[in-house]
Amino acid sequence: MINIAYRKEIESINYLPLEVVNVVSQIAAILDDNYGEERNADDDGGYILVVENEEDIKKLNDEIGIDVTTAIPEYVDLIKCSNGEEYTNSLILCNNDFGISLIIPLRLTSKELLDYME
Repeated sequence: MINIAYRKEIESINYLPLEVVNVVSQIAAILDDNYGEERNADDDGGYILVVENEEDIKKLNDEIGIDVTTAIPEYVDLIKCSNGEEYTNSLILCNNDFGISLIIPLRLTSKELLDYME
């Protein structure tokens, strides 16, 4: 699982489809612009988690405390990539000033999160 909190960290995911990189970059820019580039991302604004495999889904629950089968997202968007891959972008708000954006390959996205997709 890749944790991105700041715009300057985007290069660590350049191997992912461009559409995914663009979404992550937009979210990181919003966090940087609103909470500052020097913030403690664990306290202010939040961060983005890019899930890469089933083990990462388990880590979400065990290490981060997000159960994707019971989480209630603000939204779930589909990211369609030009290479045919599909991902979801789910925003989980933990409080009014802290959220976690989950970027998950569609094939790994829980049915419960998919139910929130617009």
